[in-house]
Parts: sequence; C-alpha cells; structure tokens
Amino acid sequence: MTIDSIDVQIMNLLKINARTPADQLAAELGIEANELATRMDNLEKAGYIKGYYTDIDLEKIGYRIKAFIMISVLPEDQRKCYDFIQKEDSILECSHITGPFSMLLKVVFPSTADLDTFIGQLQEFGKTETQVVFSTVLERH
Repeated sequence: MTIDSIDVQIMNLLKINARTPADQLAAELGIEANELATRMDNLEKAGYIKGYYTDIDLEKIGYRIKAFIMISVLPEDQRKCYDFIQKEDSILECSHITGPFSMLLKVVFPSTADLDTFIGQLQEFGKTETQVVFSTVLERH
C-alpha cells in the first residue's frame, strides 16, 4: 500500500488524539466520513496504524520513578532474559542497542527501592548501568 498526504494527516491527527470523532476528522481533512473509514481500515490492515492507546499519567497512578537501564546480555542468556522481560509490567520499552551494552530498557516503578530490587533481578542476566530520570522535557508517542 502506498500512502498519500491525506493518510499522513490522518495518522498525525490520531497521534494527537485517537478519540477524535470520525466526523470531526473527516471535516478537518475535507473528506467524506466513509472515505475516512476506508482509509483508516486500509492503514490498519497495512500495519501503519498498530493500535489505539490511552496516554496515562504514570506518576498519578503511583509510578513516580522512571529510569533507563542498559544491560549487557550474553547470547546464551538472551532467551531467558527475553522471557523475564516479557513478564515485567514495569518495563515500558526494550530495545537492542549498539555499544558495550546489548539492550536498553525504559522502566517505571513506584519507588527507588522497587527499582533497586528489579535491578538486582536483572543483573542475573548481565552487567547493568542505570540512569534515573529527573524530568522529561519531551515525550512523543
């Protein structure tokens, strides 16, 4: 599927607010509601739109500590580490990276004590380095 400027505009508007009513989106784009529905369906089927999510204020629900953890995992321990990561709700993101560490985790916890406990568990898979976030200047989704 090839996307055009209207498809890009649809995705940009949905990034801002995925709950914008379809008739409002269609009017803003200058297209009919049925065309919008068809385009959105096509974007979903082609994998451009992977889902619709709620942006929750994690601090307000008790996750006051955000951190980035780099870990160096040996190849033979990767499967076990992946299984551990999949089960941990406090991990928001896990990426393979270049450099002396093999993975980067974005995590949130209610307290530094919870973060410390988690790091101890994670160190079973390799060396870690952690940076705690003081504040976030920009966050895009």
